[in-house]
Amino acid sequence: MGDFLEAVVLLLPADAGGRRTAIAPREGSYRPLLGSMRICFIEGPPTIDPGSSGRVVVELESAPDGELAAGCELPIIEEDCIVGLLTITRRFKMVA
Repeated sequence: MGDFLEAVVLLLPADAGGRRTAIAPREGSYRPLLGSMRICFIEGPPTIDPGSSGRVVVELESAPDGELAAGCELPIIEEDCIVGLLTITRRFKMVA
C-alpha cells in the first residue's frame, strides 16, 4: 500500500536550468526528489520534453513531509537543482 499523487508536471527548459533530455514517466525509472521526498514517476505521456508539461502519476517512495493537498506546488529536484515544478491535483492510496 502506497501513497500516490496525480499531478501536472512542468519541466524547465535547459536554458533556464532544467533538464537537457526528456523524461519517460511510464518507464518508472525517473526518480527525482519532490522537495525532500523521493518519488517515482509511474504514469503519464510517453515522454515529457524540457520546457513542456504533462499529467502524471507519481508514487511517494519516502514519507511525505507536510500536507500534500490538491493545489500544492512543489519543486522537482535533481542533484540540488530545481528542474521542474509539480502541481498536485489529487492524492490517493492504493489498497490491495
